[in-house]
Amino acid sequence: MAVDIVSVLHTGVFLAVVLGLYGWLVGVVWTPFLVSKRLRQLFDALPPREWLVNYVLWIPLPAVVWGFLFGAGLSLSRDVLSPGTASPLYAAGVDGIVLATVVSLVLWPVLLLYILPEKGIDWVPEGDQPNAALLVVAGVVWYLVFLVGPAYVFTLFAGFGDSFSGT
Repeated sequence: MAVDIVSVLHTGVFLAVVLGLYGWLVGVVWTPFLVSKRLRQLFDALPPREWLVNYVLWIPLPAVVWGFLFGAGLSLSRDVLSPGTASPLYAAGVDGIVLATVVSLVLWPVLLLYILPEKGIDWVPEGDQPNAALLVVAGVVWYLVFLVGPAYVFTLFAGFGDSFSGT
């Protein structure tokens, strides 16, 4: 089976845009994490150095990245893997969800806890790394719940319809 790069990129970019817009809605249900002074410091440390503006600008970013990975994984899985007895859309959707979620669970904590401080955006006070790590991981998991849940429901219904259409 050949990989259609244009299809992979198209699906990835499309879902990145759609889920990026949805990311603002996720940002609304993610606001309880702003009670933490640490996360407000993170958003304050990013350019343009105003935490509320940065929250509105940066909060859709994880959804954009997750959406691209989900779409690319879904498309790539449909091109390469055999679904076995499952619906091709369902199997590919689950592959995309797993890929995007695993990458996100590694990417965001590494970026926020190691790469940003190394690049001069030090938002974690000395000695508070364990609390910050716990806060970041909890925030990532909470954010992903609102991405994975709807994506799985979409995949389930798309696969259900796919199996009835005989595809």
